[in-house]
Amino acid sequence: MVFNGDNDSSNSALLPVEGTEGAVITRARHRHHVEAASEALSRFNTLSGQGCMALDMAAEELRLAASELGRVTGAIDVENILDVLFADFCIGK
Repeated sequence: MVFNGDNDSSNSALLPVEGTEGAVITRARHRHHVEAASEALSRFNTLSGQGCMALDMAAEELRLAASELGRVTGAIDVENILDVLFADFCIGK
């Protein structure tokens, strides 16, 4: 069962999702990112079977899925670090 809703129990509902027995997502933000990762993986699955021309697009879908899951787990990627560096430090002056 996967939690469909935020922490407010007045509008929450449990929805069964195949292959997720025992998994509970309690935050709407986490649910959003997990669903986005799942959609990216579905697109990857479709693109990866279309031959060499679609491999770069399939790889991008894998990158997007990993990025979405990283937002749930708290992973920090290079783009975040560069954003902080350029926003907080005076580089090149």
